[in-house]
Amino acid sequence: MSDANGDTLPAMAADDVRAHIERGDVFLLDLRRSTGSTQIYGAIRYDPKKLLDAPRLVLPLPKEDGTIVLYDERGDSSNVRAIADKLRAGGYGKLYALDGGFEAWQAADGRTEERTIEQPVPLVSEHQPER
Repeated sequence: MSDANGDTLPAMAADDVRAHIERGDVFLLDLRRSTGSTQIYGAIRYDPKKLLDAPRLVLPLPKEDGTIVLYDERGDSSNVRAIADKLRAGGYGKLYALDGGFEAWQAADGRTEERTIEQPVPLVSEHQPER
């Protein structure tokens, strides 16, 4: 998955995501617009529009250690790429898109859970220093 600048957001297969979940070294961001009643087990839900509208993203995620996997419905949303770009600009590394999105996860019989509460996007101005 490439953006207009040619930056690539590598895709990660459902089986590889499952292995990361078992090791406990992955953070999953559910960026689906209509989330239905389930999500990938352990995922953190955010409204993609709110993430895109934020001037800067300062989320409770590791910047260097740990893997961050973003997913939408089918793995083909430009929102996933744009949010990954914003995270990358904020210093977050090891970013991936779930290959095939939530549909691929379900097809691979990946573990799901009931939908959790959507997390608020911290309001951070462009000029506010990070903590």
